[in-house]
Amino acid sequence: MKLRHAFTTLAVAAGLIGVLAPVAAADEPIASIDFSAEQGASPIDGKSGYWVDSPEHEVVIREVGDLLRVDADGDNGFSYFRLDFSAPSGALQVGTYDHAGGARILAVANGLGCADDHSTFTISRVERGAEGLTALDATFEQRCGDPAAPALRGEVRYRR
Repeated sequence: MKLRHAFTTLAVAAGLIGVLAPVAAADEPIASIDFSAEQGASPIDGKSGYWVDSPEHEVVIREVGDLLRVDADGDNGFSYFRLDFSAPSGALQVGTYDHAGGARILAVANGLGCADDHSTFTISRVERGAEGLTALDATFEQRCGDPAAPALRGEVRYRR
């Protein structure tokens, strides 16, 4: 009878761990960037990847004034880039922004940068709380120097 009680207790404990573990994981912050750069795209020439904030990659997404900043690095800091998204005025809201309307993406990678961009980006979700940015979904396309230049494209996600 004691052995049967021990198995029942173990089964209940295992069930609780299985139920509670996904809840804890869902509460953890998520910061990710999925990107692909065409050959010749400046400054991230021909590279692509899907980076999630983890021990292998650092992805930090935050607002700095009216800028939306994405800092990402991998390969123990040997591969680094920053994207700053800005609107013509004020904080970014849900909507599509483009170069013609005054929006910009400043892209910097491993010491090289492009501020003369032809960019477009769409914010499909942005939420802010008392502590700042709490959720973001955005897609982007950045071309350096010319509207026909090779493109850097990607998607940014954040949950806190």
